[in-house]
Amino acid sequence: MAVYLAPLYANEVGLGLELTGFLFMVLRFWDITTDPIMGFVVDRYRSPWGRVRHWIVLSVPLLGIATYFIYMPERGAGPAYFVVWMILFYVGFTLLQTARSAWVPAIATDYDDRSRFFTWAEVISIVSMLALLAVPAILAVSGFEVDRFGQVAVMGWALLISLPIVAFLSCTFVPDNPMRGDRGEAMKFDLKAMIAALRNKFLGVVLSMELLVGTAVAITASNYLFVAEYVFGLSDSMASVILMIFFSTAVAALPLWLKFSAMTEKHTAFLCAVIMGMASYIIYYIAGRSGGGFGALLVGALVNGAAFSAPVVIARSMAADVVEYQAARSGENRAGIYYSLLTSAYKIGSSLAFGIGYFVLGRVAGFKPGTVNSPDALHGLLLVFCVLPFILYGLAALVASRYTLTRAMQQDISKSLDPRGPEMLD
Repeated sequence: MAVYLAPLYANEVGLGLELTGFLFMVLRFWDITTDPIMGFVVDRYRSPWGRVRHWIVLSVPLLGIATYFIYMPERGAGPAYFVVWMILFYVGFTLLQTARSAWVPAIATDYDDRSRFFTWAEVISIVSMLALLAVPAILAVSGFEVDRFGQVAVMGWALLISLPIVAFLSCTFVPDNPMRGDRGEAMKFDLKAMIAALRNKFLGVVLSMELLVGTAVAITASNYLFVAEYVFGLSDSMASVILMIFFSTAVAALPLWLKFSAMTEKHTAFLCAVIMGMASYIIYYIAGRSGGGFGALLVGALVNGAAFSAPVVIARSMAADVVEYQAARSGENRAGIYYSLLTSAYKIGSSLAFGIGYFVLGRVAGFKPGTVNSPDALHGLLLVFCVLPFILYGLAALVASRYTLTRAMQQDISKSLDPRGPEMLD
């Protein structure tokens, strides 16, 4: 959505850079208000299927209908069209994401096993993105002259076909059992759990990390095609090739980050990943100011790709430890609320990146897609793309250094929930 959909609506559909950024920001903030509600609902309402399966199933038709209209707009579609269908899309996506994330702490009970679960979820997500990002390159190689509308439409159909299939597979083969330490208190619908979650010192650190990383990632994603085309001089197909290499690198690097996390601590691995991400933006900037080209952008993408997924995966795994910590103290499994707050933090960062980032790009830097831009405007585009994420990653590293829920603490908590110890749970 960030890489292809935002530029499509800003340029080809005709909403303009500033209006597109503003609408994405407003809709994201609206979406943020629904996240805690979704968290409450997922925690409270269970069914004979289990804790979350029914929510996964319900999200599929909501996402499917919205996908059809969002990914297949007509030229000249107005703001009202965009707003209505994006609201439905975000409702469906939030329900799916919250339910899936809340599933993990009940399945994976070990400190490193949680990282493994979120790692594989991220690997599958990235492989799926690779398939979508290959669409422009495959169409070009096959001799099909397809514009941005056609490229995005193919991606939409891929989502429409895959959603019911993967929902069926997950709900059929993945167990949906109660979480250890949960005494059913989450069935009570009140605001005390939300307040208690926000007061949790460990969750506060993880939320800050998620907010900063989410903003940095969204700035990179929403401006990538502009930077690739106008700064580095690449076509859509060449930009897609680099994106495919970028995400392939992310997939290859994730097991290494997982192993590094198992050898040290999760927050240590997070810290190293964001520092590597900072280095990649230095490379991007130097390459962009040195004349650009395919090879120059590729070098930065390789370094950035190696660090891309690790912060998100590790933060999700850290949140699972925090959920267990809270369950041990209160007897409440509030995984839905905790992960809804986590996704809210990520979405706040994303909304700020779209709204403020596109505003700065259009009004301050003077960059306009689809036109001839001055060297100063192109330099402004490169600065937005490189400097802002560099600062945000640096702040995330500072926050991560203050996290204190260690492997030893988690093992003690796990043993307190089951006297046999985590190794006996199967």
